Amino acid sequence: MGAGARADPTRIRVADLRESSNDPLSRSVRYRLKKEHGIEGGIPVVFSLEKPKAKLLPFQASKEEETPSDYQIVLGFRVRIIPVLGTIPAIFGQVMASYVITQLAGLDFQTEPVVNLDLDHYRILHQRLIEHEERMYGTAEQVLVDSEEVMYIVKELWRGRSARDQSQKDTGRKMWRSVNELMLVRWDKSKAAGISNLILLKFSEVTSHEYSWNIEVEFQDGICCR
Repeated sequence: MGAGARADPTRIRVADLRESSNDPLSRSVRYRLKKEHGIEGGIPVVFSLEKPKAKLLPFQASKEEETPSDYQIVLGFRVRIIPVLGTIPAIFGQVMASYVITQLAGLDFQTEPVVNLDLDHYRILHQRLIEHEERMYGTAEQVLVDSEEVMYIVKELWRGRSARDQSQKDTGRKMWRSVNELMLVRWDKSKAAGISNLILLKFSEVTSHEYSWNIEVEFQDGICCR
């Protein structure tokens, strides 16, 4: 995808085409793949999460000059240009080469999740957890995680999606909207709210999850009585 107007090498990612919606420069590529070939995902791509620092420069040919297509370097290449820091395309190439070599060698690796959230979002999720614990248990003393650990849980363990729906359909702006409907809750209510006992669910899923606790307790009590 687009390397132009980017300067931060740490923001480069390898992910599925669906997850590149954070990159505005790749919008036309995704549109053409979908329109002309019906492809929406399933293709690994290299792109940057960094917001472009500039836009395409306008075409400034005079009226007397030839059509814009006459100025294409190669057929199908855009005429308008964008500033490019030479090292970034080089890093893109190295990332692609590394990915292809490891795939050919059969070396499996887990790419970093594309969860483009800021610290404020993780703080909100942490606060929701505290408030939920106070409502459910009367205290938040059993919350054993801070905002940074919430970031690890949400980003690394659940990849910014509900534990009940790990599909890639919510990406880009959709992911931002879906995160606004998510919260962390205990998996096992008998254990503290620590890293190994927290799952990410939608608001609508929390009630049914916690209702299942009561069913399990009633079932176990029934077995004990027998």
